[in-house]
Amino acid sequence: MLLVLPVKGQTQTGITVKVFDQDGKPLAGEAVSVLNSDYYQTNAEGEFTLQEERLPQPVRAEFRNDKLEIEEIAYFEEEGRLEVKARRIFGPTDLLYISFTFSQDNEEVKENLQFRYQGALYETSAKGKISFSPPLRYTDTDLVVKGYEVENKHFDPLTHHLKLGIKTLPAAVPFAADTIMLTYEADFERITREMEKERVLYEEKNEEIQEEILKIRDNLVHEEQISDEQRKELKRYLGNMEKVLQENSEVIKKSEERTKEAIAKLRMIILEKDSLNLVAQGRIIQMQEEQAATKESYQRRIAIFSSIIVALIVVALTIYFFAAKLRRQKQWLKEVNKRLKAMQHELTGSLRELNLRKAQIEEHNNELELFVYKASHDIKGPLRSIIGLTQIGIQDVKDAAAQEYFGHIHKSTQRLDNLLADLLRLTKAKQAEVEKQVLNLPVMVSEIIHSFKNIRYFEKVRIEVDIQEGIHFESDEKMMYSVIQNFVENGIKYCDPDKEDPFLHITVQQEEGKTTFLFRDNGLGVEAEHLPKIFDMFYKINPNSDGTGLGLHIVKVTIEKLGGTIKVNSRSGSGSLFTLTFYD
Repeated sequence: MLLVLPVKGQTQTGITVKVFDQDGKPLAGEAVSVLNSDYYQTNAEGEFTLQEERLPQPVRAEFRNDKLEIEEIAYFEEEGRLEVKARRIFGPTDLLYISFTFSQDNEEVKENLQFRYQGALYETSAKGKISFSPPLRYTDTDLVVKGYEVENKHFDPLTHHLKLGIKTLPAAVPFAADTIMLTYEADFERITREMEKERVLYEEKNEEIQEEILKIRDNLVHEEQISDEQRKELKRYLGNMEKVLQENSEVIKKSEERTKEAIAKLRMIILEKDSLNLVAQGRIIQMQEEQAATKESYQRRIAIFSSIIVALIVVALTIYFFAAKLRRQKQWLKEVNKRLKAMQHELTGSLRELNLRKAQIEEHNNELELFVYKASHDIKGPLRSIIGLTQIGIQDVKDAAAQEYFGHIHKSTQRLDNLLADLLRLTKAKQAEVEKQVLNLPVMVSEIIHSFKNIRYFEKVRIEVDIQEGIHFESDEKMMYSVIQNFVENGIKYCDPDKEDPFLHITVQQEEGKTTFLFRDNGLGVEAEHLPKIFDMFYKINPNSDGTGLGLHIVKVTIEKLGGTIKVNSRSGSGSLFTLTFYD
């Protein structure tokens, strides 16, 4: 480990960040990034501390959870407090509230109504409803209201509110043929479970297709080689597919509700038949008491035989109804699956065409890079001759105007020479093959620092190096050398010479699975409006500078070539922090 100068301590109070949702409830356990910082985890009160003295305006933040989006940010600089208000993004089947009404008079059910939903037992509040946070996925499975029967359902996807119409269960009728009901009740429940299972599997399949569509949509948004018109057309096509899937789910739900209503009506028919049989049996018993004892056995047999006939008729009707219903549902599902397969085939063809176009674009880019490389290399020879001639002209020509013209020519050709050199560096960085080996980072960093001892401001900048002992880092030596060289040069070149203690801190840390390089300085810094673009090709913060605008772009390309990432955090006048992360 090479240590040039000791680090001075600096006290930071930090900024308290409080995160809450649109209802004012703290969001615990959420990962939040502020101004491109690392993600911080909120505690039980929805808070965490950001190790910064103050934040530049405007303040930006983002959530790792894609179900949350920023609605409002308030920064109180004097109090050292940042409030982030988030809004939850709900899916079309997310459920937030359940409430109840009596079907017969549309009267709202109040508190203490118990019901079971998705295996859990709930009880309504004083306002007659129950809320879910986080939301649940809306399904019709396993919903039982104690003492009542669910007669109808209405789900509003805009408010995510499920409203259930209920009625009081009829009193049980004592009947000798209750065993018949128990016999066929098991069949009713089995058929219901099978339909629910098929519907759940279908919904899960729809959700998988929707997730795949969302992934494709996300890739299309970030694919730079696709034109805006093509991207718009594909988004419209994917939106239509999502709409068709949603409509299919609603049709299945309605079909299932109608099937359940039919089962309930069949149960009522059986109960009514049983009640009629009970009355008939009572009357027969009354007649039997008046008749002779010899006819009693005969009349009783007739009553039992009638009950069996009614039960057999009901069973036959039930089996016929469900068989026809299941055949229609299976045929309908086959048609839906056929349409989905056709849509998937069309989507696969579109993606195949996009991949072909992407390959063509990459081939054109490679040809363009090869042309730039050859052209730059061929131009450098004549350009060197022009630079040499202008230097001779400046020395030999005595006319002041001519010397001024030669000076302008020399300056312009020098800029062109620098631009060609950077273009060649960029092309080499993209085409170079990575040859990894174990690097001696302390020796490499020391050599790079001493190579700049003759440039301006080197003596003013305090350079500190802190490299973790025993670090084992494998990478391409030449590429890594150029990356570190760039940040050391910028830390010296763009220091603030008017400050009392200009410094550049270089830190290398390693933990399981990754190695991190930190380059921190208190130099001129970068304004917030320039930060998103500083790695872009040909982008210069000062248009009048002598640079080509390719330096940081080449560094970013090289780091990504080595399998790493780069982040920057900077404030104008306060300095910059560049973070390089390489994963094993």
